[in-house]
Amino acid sequence: MLDIEPIRRRRIYEDVAERLQQLMLDGTLGEGDALPSERELMEQFKVGRPAIREALLSLQKAGLVSIANGERARVVRPDPKHFIHELSASVRAYLAQPAGMAHFQNARLHLELALTRHAAREAGPADIARIGDALARNRRDLGDTAAFEASDIAFHYEIVLVAQNPLFNGLHQAVVQWLSQQRKVTLQVAEAKELALAYHERIHDGIAAHDADAAEAAMRAHLEAVETFYWERAPGGLSAAG
Repeated sequence: MLDIEPIRRRRIYEDVAERLQQLMLDGTLGEGDALPSERELMEQFKVGRPAIREALLSLQKAGLVSIANGERARVVRPDPKHFIHELSASVRAYLAQPAGMAHFQNARLHLELALTRHAAREAGPADIARIGDALARNRRDLGDTAAFEASDIAFHYEIVLVAQNPLFNGLHQAVVQWLSQQRKVTLQVAEAKELALAYHERIHDGIAAHDADAAEAAMRAHLEAVETFYWERAPGGLSAAG
């Protein structure tokens, strides 16, 4: 006999939420549109108020509608930050596994290498100026660890912005949070800030010269140095990444 789980019966609110979402997908309900009132939805779907409220709350959690006190729910533009945030609990659990940090470091490496190459090829004068300004702030912050951390993040973010893709923007901001433990450990190393700044200089110079190979090589050396600093001092040492 096959070991098959029984089919779960769908709840009424799930059917309501799915039908409302379909109206958004087919354009019947567009961004900014107000949904019908709870009473109108109850009459249209022939269901009770609890099912309507649960459906609206599920759509709000999914980032598809906004609900304000005393007002009807409105359709909103999906925000990458929202659905990336929904992953955070799972990500934290994954990072707690022995190889979780190493996998995220590797994913970050590939993402930032690609974005750095893109920036070196496509950055315009305004992009290069913003990256240069972030680098200047990073240089000024060298003696202040907290400020240096903030301007370090800003420098990398300016490179991401060259792609003009909100998915990359949201993902970068999420990775900054997810790898916060790595920064906390590496910034305790005496030479870490000076070395990071030196790599930032090289990355900036490669992008400003539109030399994708040089910019990518500098970013690779930078992130691999950060990883090395982390694993030399992380609980469990290098064995934790295996």
